[in-house]
Amino acid sequence: MRVTESMIYNTTRSSLSNDQAALVAITEKVSSSKQLNRPSDNPADVRSALGLRDTLSELNQFMRNIDQASSRLSAMDSAMGSAGDLIQRANELAIQGGNGTLDAGQRQSIAVEVAQLTEAMAQDASAKVGDQYLFSGFRVDKAPYQVTGNGQVGTYQGDGGVVLARVGPGSTMQVNLAGDAVFGPALDALKQLQADLNSGQAVQSSTITQITDALQTLTQARATAGARANRLDDAKSSQQALQISYQSLLSQLEDTDMPSAITEMTKRQTTYQASLAVSAKVMQTSLIDYLR
Repeated sequence: MRVTESMIYNTTRSSLSNDQAALVAITEKVSSSKQLNRPSDNPADVRSALGLRDTLSELNQFMRNIDQASSRLSAMDSAMGSAGDLIQRANELAIQGGNGTLDAGQRQSIAVEVAQLTEAMAQDASAKVGDQYLFSGFRVDKAPYQVTGNGQVGTYQGDGGVVLARVGPGSTMQVNLAGDAVFGPALDALKQLQADLNSGQAVQSSTITQITDALQTLTQARATAGARANRLDDAKSSQQALQISYQSLLSQLEDTDMPSAITEMTKRQTTYQASLAVSAKVMQTSLIDYLR
């Protein structure tokens, strides 16, 4: 077959174009630090990368849920710890008020402090994170208890709703406690203690028992919240491990191996420069032959 000048020209131009395209492709990978810059780069890997990104997005949401749940439980723990201190003080005052040698005036003075403890207990029960009450069930916009007078607290205003947080694939955790179950016994005991003291008589032993039981209820509720906080820590560690694993897989698919890519880019640059030099000579020869 006769090789014409036109064939040589077209072959040279095609080779130069291919070398230029290869140089542009590897330069883009180096500059972007990504192997996948468009779907056509590697359709199968692009689909895999999209799936991994969806999984990472879900894991990130679980992490946000866990952090929010941890904040709730931490605030609940603080509120119940404070309430425990209040009921401990009430127990001391009840024992003091049970002393038969006290007169009515002295018991009335104790009753004043118990009234203050009662109002403080209602404030602890009304703990919030952001604009949401923690111990009102689903009625997060309602304080569970409200002070209605000096040392007087109204009935429970929340409900028994169970607040759940999604902390993993198919995994949820309760992140609330009903205020009437946690604080109700303590408020009832404080109300009875006030009644005993205001009667002018010694505090009844049954009232002291009621206070002790209320303290036990608060202690158990706090332990429950602590156990859930520990489970959240475990869930967070698990999600973090999954995040690292999936991020590594995504990196293997998307990220450029920079040392190899830079070496490849240098080779492509050398090849392209050589192609340019050869093309220039071919073009020059073709032009001279044409002029002859």
